Amino acid sequence: MRLDIVIPAHNEEHRIGRTLQAYRRVLADEEVRFLVALDSCTDATAAIVREHARRDDRVRMYAYPKLGKGGVIIETFGCADAELVGFVDADGSTPPRELLRLAHVARRIGGAIASRRHPASLVPVRRPLGRRVASAGFAGSVRALTRLPYRDTQCGAKVLRREVVRAALPRLTEDGLLFDVDLLLTARDLGCEIAEVPTVWVDRDGSRVNALADSRRMGGALLGLWLRRLRRGPLPAAKALAAAAAIVEPAREAIHATG
Repeated sequence: MRLDIVIPAHNEEHRIGRTLQAYRRVLADEEVRFLVALDSCTDATAAIVREHARRDDRVRMYAYPKLGKGGVIIETFGCADAELVGFVDADGSTPPRELLRLAHVARRIGGAIASRRHPASLVPVRRPLGRRVASAGFAGSVRALTRLPYRDTQCGAKVLRREVVRAALPRLTEDGLLFDVDLLLTARDLGCEIAEVPTVWVDRDGSRVNALADSRRMGGALLGLWLRRLRRGPLPAAKALAAAAAIVEPAREAIHATG
């Protein structure tokens, strides 16, 4: 099946070239495309991506004003037309073969997310203590407030079937740090099964994460997202059933066709 991989990037001149080189080399199939979503880049990121696009027509570049990670993913999702649509962080922490494993799972059920906190995951370099504590606290808050079952909503590698993406897009409201949570909540509303898959994840230099400041911002954003969804109410039953049917039937047909 065809796979479109969205790569959000904000001033990633020191890492985007390495990431694209690795993904282009390992995922060499012509049915895989790389949609790089530039979020108001002011460095050489665009020039580096253009050079990769010149060498490999599977690389596409989309430049946006400052929209945030979630904002540029949402916009670029609208440009994707492959059967499977995923996104991965520009830092290369998720190896290409791990994203391909997600695609194989998503093809059969609807969606798959990588999890660094899964017992079977391999994280060769331990993250700093402050980031581990903040991550664990946030993950617990997400489960408590939203009842999502996932250990790690924030790992930057996810793949969904196109039908799930198209059904979810009109209902997504979070374009910032909580985009992943909003996406998973919306998929649940639509009756889509999303698997949490153990992954290999390599912490990369150059992270812009500030454990204390970002945990406070994400806590506030999580509460805001919960309140917005509470005011909006659940998806009407008829629409939910129709959306679920639109997701499930194409998946069944694809599985039947490919064995």
